[in-house]
Amino acid sequence: MTQMPPPTMPPPAMAPPMSIKAEAPLAGRGTRLLAAIVDSACAIVIYLASILFDSPAILFLGLAGFAVYQIYLLTMLGQTIGKKTMNIRIVKFDTGENGGFGTNVGMRGIVNGLLGLIPFYSLTDIFFIFRDDRRCIHDFIAGTKVVEV
Repeated sequence: MTQMPPPTMPPPAMAPPMSIKAEAPLAGRGTRLLAAIVDSACAIVIYLASILFDSPAILFLGLAGFAVYQIYLLTMLGQTIGKKTMNIRIVKFDTGENGGFGTNVGMRGIVNGLLGLIPFYSLTDIFFIFRDDRRCIHDFIAGTKVVEV
């Protein structure tokens, strides 16, 4: 009598990449504005602390630390401190997944920041939020949208 091999177990499921359902509701215009205000307020607090303590080191180290943390959050979660506070997230338009460093920092931050040197670009970018799909120019550049978590 031949002995049958023991049944094999399927490999353990890998954790899916952090993604949002494709049908996740878009973040509201006011929510996105409040998130931007929270992010700006964090930078202002660092600036005011540097004035209060008359310390350029606080300004430099504080803003550098703030920037590194924001980049980390954008890369790992698709959020900034403000977006995290408001429960919204940046995702790829077509897949609903986090875009990571290249998309969220490179395209939305650096490329859009360079375009901001063009007169009236930033104002035009902001006004795109009033489209039905609530996507600004930087969302189109990066292929992203901002959704509720």
